[in-house]
Amino acid sequence: MTVFGYLAYQNIRLTRALAEQQADRQLTRMILIETALVTISYMQYGINGAYTVITARMSKDANRLQIENFVATLSNLGCYLYFSGSCYAFLLSSSRFRKAAKKLLFFWQNTNQIHPNGTLAT
Repeated sequence: MTVFGYLAYQNIRLTRALAEQQADRQLTRMILIETALVTISYMQYGINGAYTVITARMSKDANRLQIENFVATLSNLGCYLYFSGSCYAFLLSSSRFRKAAKKLLFFWQNTNQIHPNGTLAT
C-alpha cells in the first residue's frame, strides 16, 4: 500500500494540469492518510503474530493465555480500523468527497424550486 501511495503521488504530480491542483492536493492527502491507516491498523496484527510465533513453545499459565487472547482479539479488531477509518479520513480530508457523500446521502431532498404560480416548493 505504501508503494502504491508513493507511485500514485508521483503520477498525480506529473500528469495533472495546474487547474486541478486543489483536487490533486486533496487526493494526495487522502492517499497519505489511507496509507497511514493501513500501516497503523495492520502493524499491530503483525506484531502480535510475531509475538505468538516467538512464544509458541513457552509454557504459559491460564492468566497469561487469557491476556494473550485478549490482545489477539484487540489486534484482530484493529484491522477493521482501516475499513471504517478510511471513510472518516476521506470525509475529513477532502471537501469534494464530503460534497459527493452529502449528495449521495441526501439525494431525496430536493432544493427549493419556484412553482409557476410563484410559491416555493419544499
